[in-house]
Amino acid sequence: MIRLTGDLHADFDRVFEEYTKLRDRILGYQERVKSLQASLRASEKSKQEQKDDYEARIAEKDAVIKELTNRLAHMAAVAGHDGTNTGIPTSQTPVNKKKVIPNSRRSSGRKKGGQPGHEKHTLDPFDDSEINDKVWHELNTDTDVCDACGGPLVDTGEMVSKDEFDIEIQVVRRRHYYKIYGCRDCGKTYRVQIGKRHKEKNQYGSHVQALALSLMATGNVAVNKVRMLLKGMTNAQMNPSEGFLCKLYKRASEGLTQFKADLRKRMVCRPLLYWDDTVIMIQTERACMRFYGDETIAYYTAHDAKDLDGMMEDDILTVLTKETTVMHDHNRVNYNDRFSFLNIECCQHLERDLQKITDDNPAHTWSDKLKHHISATIKKRKDCIEAGRTGFSDDEIHEFDLKVRQLLKEGERENESSTDTYAAPFERTVIKRIYEYMENYFKWVRDFSLPTTNNLSERGLRGIKSHMKISGQFDSEKTARYYADVKTYVETCRKNGINEMNALSRLCEGNPYTVAEIFS
Repeated sequence: MIRLTGDLHADFDRVFEEYTKLRDRILGYQERVKSLQASLRASEKSKQEQKDDYEARIAEKDAVIKELTNRLAHMAAVAGHDGTNTGIPTSQTPVNKKKVIPNSRRSSGRKKGGQPGHEKHTLDPFDDSEINDKVWHELNTDTDVCDACGGPLVDTGEMVSKDEFDIEIQVVRRRHYYKIYGCRDCGKTYRVQIGKRHKEKNQYGSHVQALALSLMATGNVAVNKVRMLLKGMTNAQMNPSEGFLCKLYKRASEGLTQFKADLRKRMVCRPLLYWDDTVIMIQTERACMRFYGDETIAYYTAHDAKDLDGMMEDDILTVLTKETTVMHDHNRVNYNDRFSFLNIECCQHLERDLQKITDDNPAHTWSDKLKHHISATIKKRKDCIEAGRTGFSDDEIHEFDLKVRQLLKEGERENESSTDTYAAPFERTVIKRIYEYMENYFKWVRDFSLPTTNNLSERGLRGIKSHMKISGQFDSEKTARYYADVKTYVETCRKNGINEMNALSRLCEGNPYTVAEIFS
């Protein structure tokens, strides 16, 4: 509090001085308040920035976690792929995973083997005229005695016979004589012309060559193992070189030129044809083996690449007309403008794709529903065929088509809501493909004479995959074609009930079965 003395000037100076001090204090407080406010604002901003930074890092971590989760789910789905849900062959099943063999047959619910009341089947005893070897089993009456009393044993004249089927390899050393004839008038000599198979002083006969070809082409036995087998079967009396065995394919192929030409002419006139191809290796390079055929024809070709040029070189699909329907796995090359035939697609491959979508997208249900819808309709068709029906009714066909389209719409909705960067594109591709090729996938619904799968082609190529697992590769495109020619002949003969060894023996003799003989 300021005391006044009566001296106005002195009092004014003191008041002014005190006022100045108070003002300065107030200004100082105001500056401090401003500073505190600024500091508070900065602190709040820093906290907000820290909060924003924290939330951003959390969001980034969530995104990383989601990405890793999707990747893990994708890897788990890939690890779960097998022959039941993708096109992976059972031969490529990992060693630590149980092999799943796809089987479309319906279980009867009964145990394997003979059922209760089933009559036991055994080999019939031989007729006396069929016996070509006899073995007598006798006791030694000089030393063997009765177990009961120790008395001597005598032959009663009675016996028990047991028949036995067996096989023995008999080595034949055959010499061929070609008589020489002379003209009585001029003395010029003549003889029967010696064939190519007898050009050497000594050579292996047609049966040995046929057995070797059968082991290599059908049994997929490696060349060195074939040599070992022949040596073992003949008790080392025969020991053909690996070079000789390798040349058998070339010799056989050279004798099949006319056979393949005639078979192709017959095949392209069939109303239904199956085809498929697979990758083979030629000197570590990827090449192609292709199958064409049906229930009675197997026709193989080999090329150095899996492309349209090879198909044009085969000149099979190019000559087919609209009167022929071709079954294949989804291969867009079949829809090339150069071709005129009608296309049908393998539904089993489609079902595998649908199963893959189900496995990769557990939350999506449309693919599993569509797979079961197709499978149930195929089973229903089998039942109709067994019952003598020739087709579905118009209402049944309409109901099938309607449900397919409804499930595809459901699939589009589920795919649009999917954020999975791995599975969604494949799912979208399959949906688009079904829409585009719906008629080709489901022609079997309208025509009971058409197949639903391309299993016939796949079975034809399965042996080639086994061959690749054993041999690893072909030496050249030529050797691959030799192999394809021999398989064409052997499998076509077998499909038509001709004994393989007889067919190969005739081939090695230079007199193979003709197409006319096979289909007469």
